[in-house]
Amino acid sequence: MNRTLLAELQTQRSYPSVTLLLNTTPRRPLDSTQMGNAKRLVDQVDGRLENETDNALRAVLVTKLIELLDEAATDYGGHALALCVSPTYSATVQLGQPVNERVIIDETFATRDLVADLNRTALYRVVTVSDRTTRLFVGDRQRLVEERTNSWPLIREPEQNPHSWKRAMVNAFKCEHERYPLPTVVAGIERSVRQVLRAVEFETIGAIPGNHDRTSWVDLHHHAWPLVTDWLRADKTRAMARLDEARSQCRFAGGISEIWPLANEGRIELLIVEDTYVVAARLDGIHFDLAVDATAHGVIDDLIDETIEAVMAKGGSAVIVADGVLHECNRIAAIVRY
Repeated sequence: MNRTLLAELQTQRSYPSVTLLLNTTPRRPLDSTQMGNAKRLVDQVDGRLENETDNALRAVLVTKLIELLDEAATDYGGHALALCVSPTYSATVQLGQPVNERVIIDETFATRDLVADLNRTALYRVVTVSDRTTRLFVGDRQRLVEERTNSWPLIREPEQNPHSWKRAMVNAFKCEHERYPLPTVVAGIERSVRQVLRAVEFETIGAIPGNHDRTSWVDLHHHAWPLVTDWLRADKTRAMARLDEARSQCRFAGGISEIWPLANEGRIELLIVEDTYVVAARLDGIHFDLAVDATAHGVIDDLIDETIEAVMAKGGSAVIVADGVLHECNRIAAIVRY
């Protein structure tokens, strides 16, 4: 899961948008049991759409799902799959953690599991800096991949003096970050790292000392990942600390009844949600009524997922925490902008 794909999925608006979540075995094709589970979920989609849309569109969506499933069946993937289809869009997303297998049908794709996976995966950037070469990597829990394009790696030209070389490096970093913002680890000798850190304005996770012009991605990942895990742990800790501070500043909201309208007004800066919290509801504008049957006609499968999407669509952020952490806040809390 990465931020670019998540943002793309969250911009899709079309009914019916179907999200099918299925557990898989890492680095293995789907086995007979998993295929059976998948077919059962596809049948569930077919049955639910029978009363929701016309037969022609229902057949198109079910066919799209089966095609995505067949393509994914022989892949060596992760712990779970999200299959997303709508009348105008389709995508397959590999996830790094098991999911609660289910089908969600709504006007948007269900992205809560994708947000949680992004929090866990912690996609990040590593840049190596030196007096001669600058390299760029993007990574997750398992690997780093080096960018090799017309722009990267950046090689110092013979006519460049130290000042123009530093300026070229910083400009390249800034352009890359504007294109695709990610928390960053900087690797290099102390002097070069210090120069970069003074000049850049984006979030840095930490620094790896030494010259890394020729260091393999395996070794860079070995050095970078402990910094990332500390940052991840601190990110959730910071979120909870910010929540406590927000209480004293009267910028706190708790419970879905209070948070849902604030999310739609664009007033939420940070949303914090327990991992398995789900609310089925009927919507009437920004008002809702709780529903017992999540599959009933006119019922939103998961209002919490809708809330996450509303917050992120309006420039806020979301953090998924373990169950029980927010028991005093009815499992969902927020820091409001005003």
